[in-house]
Amino acid sequence: MDAGADRFVAAVAVDGEVLFAGPSVPAVLGIARDALLGDDLLEHVHPNDRDPVSDALSAVARDRTVTHRLRHASGGFVWVESTVDEAFAPEFGGRVVTARRVDADRTFPERFREFLEYGTDIVTVVDADGRVRYESPSVEEVLGYEQGSMVGRSPLGYVHPDDRERVTERFYRALNDPDAAPTLEYRYRTADGDWAWLESQTRSLPADVAVGRLLINSRDVSDRKERERRLTDRNERLDRFASIVSHDLRNPLSVIRASMEMARLKDDTEPLERGERAADRIDQLVSELLTLARQGSGIDEPTEFDLAGVVREAWGTAGSEDATLVLGEDARVRGDRGRLRQAFENLFRNAVEHAAGDGHDRGDGVDSLTVVVSATDEGFVVADDGPGVAPEHREDVFAPGFTTREDGTGYGLDIVREIVESHGWEIDLCGDGCDVASPPTGSVPDGARFVVRAPDSGAADGTEPWIGG
Repeated sequence: MDAGADRFVAAVAVDGEVLFAGPSVPAVLGIARDALLGDDLLEHVHPNDRDPVSDALSAVARDRTVTHRLRHASGGFVWVESTVDEAFAPEFGGRVVTARRVDADRTFPERFREFLEYGTDIVTVVDADGRVRYESPSVEEVLGYEQGSMVGRSPLGYVHPDDRERVTERFYRALNDPDAAPTLEYRYRTADGDWAWLESQTRSLPADVAVGRLLINSRDVSDRKERERRLTDRNERLDRFASIVSHDLRNPLSVIRASMEMARLKDDTEPLERGERAADRIDQLVSELLTLARQGSGIDEPTEFDLAGVVREAWGTAGSEDATLVLGEDARVRGDRGRLRQAFENLFRNAVEHAAGDGHDRGDGVDSLTVVVSATDEGFVVADDGPGVAPEHREDVFAPGFTTREDGTGYGLDIVREIVESHGWEIDLCGDGCDVASPPTGSVPDGARFVVRAPDSGAADGTEPWIGG
């Protein structure tokens, strides 16, 4: 009979073979009793602890009680205190080993248990070999690991590969230098395979403290890192906005000043018309640059809506009387409706403005344009039968400030690209020979063809923006 759920009794031969395993073995080690029978007990002992256990079994050691680690079914190790008794030696040359768990609750004073159980920070103790001897219960809530499952393992194996070299160097410096107390920020793998940002502070434990060599206090700072990322993104946008404003508004302002001066000198209104066109361009620049500065790189609260509905709304704002909208296959979209409408508006303006004045007509002598929007198997396509984009310009159309029109701002398609990428999608301008996934119905014009692909299209769990029929 075993002494309790936190200890087990085993009969072990002098050579280490397990002859009997008590019924509490599963509770302590997580394995069946039969799995231990016939094994060499030392094979289940941590390699660094085998010598003292072997000495205790062979009666070499004067003290027959030894504290050591035993392998748990989870792959980690649990700390036990084993007492060896030679009571059965005369009958079969064996020993009685009583192993009692001494990790977790027994490693730390009782008065600290409530703090460790209810604290949100992870408290970790590692030994001189850099192996975990203890982790507080909060490891389950923060990282999803069962308490004790990481005992006996190195925490470095869970650090993100991009952070591992830096963390390893500072970890061992803290382990070997009592005066080192680094604070680290790094990504750590969670039980479900994701990555959490941790901020860890290390402290060396006094040499007379038996529980370990290094104390690590870690907290989850993933939310803070995300806020920092957004702030950095916003600052970069503002810097970009300021640079563009200072550079791109000078020319139209110079035109306005020169036009006003010319009108005063010649008493002529034609220069004022040039100034009015320059003022209109400034107005468009300011509007588009403010959009670039304000919009973020992600979407906060996606909703679900019909593709056709948002397309019609955008056409009502940015379409033309000389252009025709053709809606192909519809789809349900999960994303930011307002920002997606803005992307369509910019695409429609781009099509209308580049078709105007290019002699594009259907045979009646009147400039006209057809714009097709349709869902595809991979996302959706926006195409027109206008003049298209010259091959030498296709690589540059999404670049900030690029335009082929004298009165263009060059930021309309840049805004489209950022809106599409904020949804986790991809956008391409397809030229001749481009592999366009055709919509289930209808055809795609061969003018300018903008193809949006959603890699996570149709995600069943709804955790990511998606497009599906």
